[in-house]
Amino acid sequence: MVDFNNEATVGTPAVDINRVTILQRRYDYQEAQEDYRKKRLAGSGVTLCIVRARLFTLFNELQPMFKRTLTTEIYNKLLDTCENATKWADIRDAFYFINEELDRIKLIRLDTQQVYDSTDTEAENEIKGF
Repeated sequence: MVDFNNEATVGTPAVDINRVTILQRRYDYQEAQEDYRKKRLAGSGVTLCIVRARLFTLFNELQPMFKRTLTTEIYNKLLDTCENATKWADIRDAFYFINEELDRIKLIRLDTQQVYDSTDTEAENEIKGF
């Protein structure tokens, strides 16, 4: 979690703090999902309450971006799912959608290296900016 009382936070751009906060909310959701699945697989009586709450918190962090970039129909469907979903599959699918959006904006993308044919000199030069 971001420590707002830390002196280093003062010099940190707001966009970087927002990125860390979004990643923290994503991590919180995954922790709740893991706990739910462990208890469900163990046969314990468990509810989706925490998972749903964490999903909605993650959605709230990203809501302005979704409102700007998604069609009204998709945005409203995602909002409704994050607020009202009671089935595990719907919650999972909403999280996958959010994850794909975070990948699209390169916040969680790991495969950032460009792939090119190193035997094609012109393609390699273009990729490297020559």
